[in-house]
Amino acid sequence: MIKNKKYKAIMHFNKQNAFKGNPWTVHYRGACYIVSEIKCFVPMVSEFKPLKKTNPRAFFTAYPSKFWIDKNNIAILK
Repeated sequence: MIKNKKYKAIMHFNKQNAFKGNPWTVHYRGACYIVSEIKCFVPMVSEFKPLKKTNPRAFFTAYPSKFWIDKNNIAILK
């Protein structure tokens, strides 16, 4: 029996690209993806670290077994 391995995905707001219409960044398996929207169908945890010296201070984490970006630049995590 093969189990789907789950990797950690970190999502946060990207202020620099927000003006271009792609306000979100998703870090998954060592790569960074700039997307316009995130659809997450697995439980997420929001984290806020106000003492952190650099941005992002607020971000979301999830453990999806599937991740892809559709033709409309929407990140989908299942």
